[in-house]
Amino acid sequence: MDDRVAVAWPQVVAGAQAGRAGLERLSDGLIALLPLMVAWLSILDDPVEPHTGIMLGVATAQTFTLVWCRRLPLTVLLMVMALETVLVVLDNEIFVGVLAATFALGTWGKPVQQRIGLAIGLTLLAIGMFVSIVGGSQPGFAVVGIVSVAVMFVGFWSNGRLGARQRSRIRELEAERTQVVERERALLARELHDILNHSVTAMVLDATAAAETGSPDEARETLDRVSRTGRNSLAELRRLLGVLRANASATDHDPLIVPPGLAQIDELISSTPLEITLIRQGEAGLLDASIEHAAYRVIQESLTNVIKHAGPVATTVSLSFAADQLSVVVVNAPRVITPNPGTGLGLVGMRERVSLVGGTLHAGPSADGGFEVRAVLPVRSVACSA
Repeated sequence: MDDRVAVAWPQVVAGAQAGRAGLERLSDGLIALLPLMVAWLSILDDPVEPHTGIMLGVATAQTFTLVWCRRLPLTVLLMVMALETVLVVLDNEIFVGVLAATFALGTWGKPVQQRIGLAIGLTLLAIGMFVSIVGGSQPGFAVVGIVSVAVMFVGFWSNGRLGARQRSRIRELEAERTQVVERERALLARELHDILNHSVTAMVLDATAAAETGSPDEARETLDRVSRTGRNSLAELRRLLGVLRANASATDHDPLIVPPGLAQIDELISSTPLEITLIRQGEAGLLDASIEHAAYRVIQESLTNVIKHAGPVATTVSLSFAADQLSVVVVNAPRVITPNPGTGLGLVGMRERVSLVGGTLHAGPSADGGFEVRAVLPVRSVACSA
């Protein structure tokens, strides 16, 4: 189980990043094709239009130039503008290539490059308006036309800049989520080690005592073998979980303290300022200590979230024991305070902890306007395999 747990989340992140990279490459390709597609549509619409060959050649050059928009956004914008100037002189402008390059500048350009690109673009538009008026165009028509183009120019740049900020925020959230999952995994590994450490140590002590006091030689040999196997298993467990524990701080960790379980639920509830109703249904069967501790942490984190985001509201904690599963449900009434802004990382940690022991967790608004956290845990933890 340990190896699968260690690679599960990184694989998910890598898969998401690879999928997003593929979509970004597809998007870049479609943007680069825009000038050529618009040029072909113009030619098909009016096959006898003059300068069709020049327009097609310029559009093709713009398409090849836009391929480099991610690496050289400012250079690409300037080259596309220069090519577009040829079409403007021939009165066959398509302008879509300039808008695509402007979008790319907002997305991939550095702040200095963006300022330079905007200044050059708006300056060229102002020059174009002056030339149009001097050349005999109606001033009102020239001003409206150039201003419309300038609005599109700035709009495409703003859209690209907004997209870049959103992608940056997504990367930050993914990094934070990864840190939370890694921390939760390390804590679970430490707690699992403590649980098994106590049980295996007790086995070793019992077997050693029986071997020292037993009279039959055969029984003594068997108990010695059990004792030796227990010690070896404990050493192997420490070695395997050491990888997961490598990043966990041990400054506040006492290995002699057994992690809390369902027996400490009443004490946990009494220590909170909330009005909590505890409901137990069914008979508590045999539960692994890791399952009990996972249930305890779900309740603890849920009550903390209620205090932080809802305030002193009525809360119900339900424990339902079945033959094959334990259901933990924490439901609070609608909030009475302005919610404290959160990142949702607490829910990420809960979900990761529950999934690591083979359970599922759902969290979301309840029917009465409050919030509900529901975890379903197996009665027996998932068996480890080599």
